[in-house]
Amino acid sequence: MNKHCPHCGENLVPEPGFYQGALYMSYSFYVAFMVIYFLIFVNFFEEYLDYFLMSIIPVLIILTPYFYRLARRSWLALFIKPANQETVKR
Repeated sequence: MNKHCPHCGENLVPEPGFYQGALYMSYSFYVAFMVIYFLIFVNFFEEYLDYFLMSIIPVLIILTPYFYRLARRSWLALFIKPANQETVKR
């Protein structure tokens, strides 16, 4: 992750250990995903419930980089707001 935003120059690492709170966000994303995944299996694939247990680990391993980045972005968005919306390109 960049230390400063390339567009507006915002400091993306305000203090050491800032992103430790993102661990909790990541955990909540994993739990939400597993609950939704389980409900889909229970409602649509009830006779194949054993496949849920065999498929959840590889799916979570594959999605780990996505949840990691999503948690860091979400944590940063809670505490740092851009100073000027016009300078930030989307």
